[in-house]
Amino acid sequence: MRRFILELILVSAALAQPATKPGTERWPVKTSVPTGKSAKAEVAPLADLLALPNVTGVTKDDKRYQSERIPAQSGMKYPEGTLITTTGWLHLVAGETDGDYHIQISASADSGDQCLIVEVPNPDPAYTTSADLQPKFEAVRTFIKTKMLANKDPSTSGSVMQHPVYVTVTGILFYDDSHVGDPPRGKKGMKAATLWELHPVTDMVFAPKGKT
Repeated sequence: MRRFILELILVSAALAQPATKPGTERWPVKTSVPTGKSAKAEVAPLADLLALPNVTGVTKDDKRYQSERIPAQSGMKYPEGTLITTTGWLHLVAGETDGDYHIQISASADSGDQCLIVEVPNPDPAYTTSADLQPKFEAVRTFIKTKMLANKDPSTSGSVMQHPVYVTVTGILFYDDSHVGDPPRGKKGMKAATLWELHPVTDMVFAPKGKT
């Protein structure tokens, strides 16, 4: 009987925390930062990022960009690969099967809809090969766990903040072409306003209220 109960507990734990493995779609891009560019981030209002349009000529899972960044196009205010800092209300954190922390931020404290998705890769070398980025990812994930999730990992379906927190996020602008043509992404009924993300996120701090 005891053995049965123990096995049941182990099975339940496995279901609660499914195994993860590195992703495939544009994975080298998602877990790196461009070389040879200024380390100074460009401050972008969240409203500007939410309004970014789809990239012309880039198709779903475009083979040209699986390991390369999408070149800047005419009229593109923020090209892919730009280091961006923005501020908004964090409503949800989820654990993804590729090891990422999936985070949804919006311009409203009352609604997480019309959000921007920002993601923090797993710092383990199996997921992040850059030794420079591993401690940065670890610091952001620790900040989220200790300050927002009572030192627990987020659920796979999404841990919703009972009281959304105002944060400043810094990360690399990334275009998620794996969802070109799909319905809007998002968890718990909160829909993303754009296919653009900050991915990977390299820094996150609490922001004073009223900061833009």
